[in-house]
Amino acid sequence: MDDQQYPGAPAGSPAREIEQGISGVLRGIGRAVEAEVAPGHREGLIRAMGALAAGQDALDLAAARLAARMRDTGALAGSDFSTVTGLLRDHGRTLAQAKAVVQVADRLDEYAASVKAAEAGEIGFSHLAKVVGECEKAVERRPAGDFPDPDDFRARAEPILLEAVRAGADPSGLGRIGRTLLQRICPEEDERENRRSFAERKARYLRNRFGFTMEVQGDIASDHIVSSALDLHTAPPGEGDERTADERRFDALVQLCENRLSAEGAPVPVPEAGSDAAKALAAPRGSTRRRGAGRAFVNVTVPLDMLRLQEGAAPAVTDRGRALPHSAARAFASDCILQRMVTEPVTGKVLDVGTARRTFPDKIRHALAARTATCQWEEGCTVPVRWCEGDHRTEWWEGGATTAENGQLLCGRHNREKHRRRTEAHYRARRGGAGGEAGPDPPSPGAR
Repeated sequence: MDDQQYPGAPAGSPAREIEQGISGVLRGIGRAVEAEVAPGHREGLIRAMGALAAGQDALDLAAARLAARMRDTGALAGSDFSTVTGLLRDHGRTLAQAKAVVQVADRLDEYAASVKAAEAGEIGFSHLAKVVGECEKAVERRPAGDFPDPDDFRARAEPILLEAVRAGADPSGLGRIGRTLLQRICPEEDERENRRSFAERKARYLRNRFGFTMEVQGDIASDHIVSSALDLHTAPPGEGDERTADERRFDALVQLCENRLSAEGAPVPVPEAGSDAAKALAAPRGSTRRRGAGRAFVNVTVPLDMLRLQEGAAPAVTDRGRALPHSAARAFASDCILQRMVTEPVTGKVLDVGTARRTFPDKIRHALAARTATCQWEEGCTVPVRWCEGDHRTEWWEGGATTAENGQLLCGRHNREKHRRRTEAHYRARRGGAGGEAGPDPPSPGAR
């Protein structure tokens, strides 16, 4: 009878035992479905569902172990299948499910802590697969100069995601954290790339017979500034407005230039009536109210431990979903109105939203401006003080007060440069130390 029920598996084989076990599970589910449920005895159904869910995770982990054994023994050689993924797909698993099993199978030894947690029922198989997948993506992108040994990087990445799972993060939350692993583990690489992008900045302006072409590239902090300024001056398309997004962005750029000319008391060139330029400038646009005189409004989530450059801290994230290098986030936080978004560090749930003013009040800015007519960068700068930002010599997140004694005026470019140098010095000191907690930052450059 058994041979008729399991014609493909010889008696006493592991396959026969698995098939019999699955048949037993299905019989148990059938009894649970068909049985009369007396009032007050629904707990049995709940326990049955819980056991089935836990069993599915255990089966997926067992499938991963079996896939690893098949790989090591070359079991597929001479069969109808070239890969375990194909075998699983042929037996009803989706491509995503099959890939998850194989990915875990390939990394059982490298992620022993997460596998052990899955065996103990602390985390589900989908979480285990996500931990492995996100870590491996980060391993592929890691800076080989800082982490030549991939296992060293894995040893740093796995605890971050495993802790997040235990704290309640779902797979989508793990994906969000996974995308920040590089910034958490090796923020120095972000700083190097940011420095390179700034060093290669350019705005190429080419005139032609009928107009001009402009090509611009730069670092991520400058991108945030330019994008925010253009967004503030770009009106959404109204009724009858057939401009494309690129055309509206161009009009916003011209408007920004008009605003600066007006602010400086310079005449604004007026194109010839009826020309294409006149029609473009006459098209509906954002408010023409001058916006450049106030401090910047930065909509960015900035973890306090990131500002303090604590190891493993989550990066600051802008409202465009881009992770900022630590130095750029510090520069944005030094003299602006912050939209404070306090989030639960693992799930990203917003716990509180408010504003925290860290700008220099007008009376202190006036006192600072009385000392100098231009930016106080130590290497010299000719930017007028009216376009400068208040800067704390000892940062407010390190306990520095917003006072004239602790303040100076720096232009935006040199404020960001100051924080780049301070952040680079911090990481150099940490690499040269004995592995203990890093001390305070070196004194702020820039004062003269």
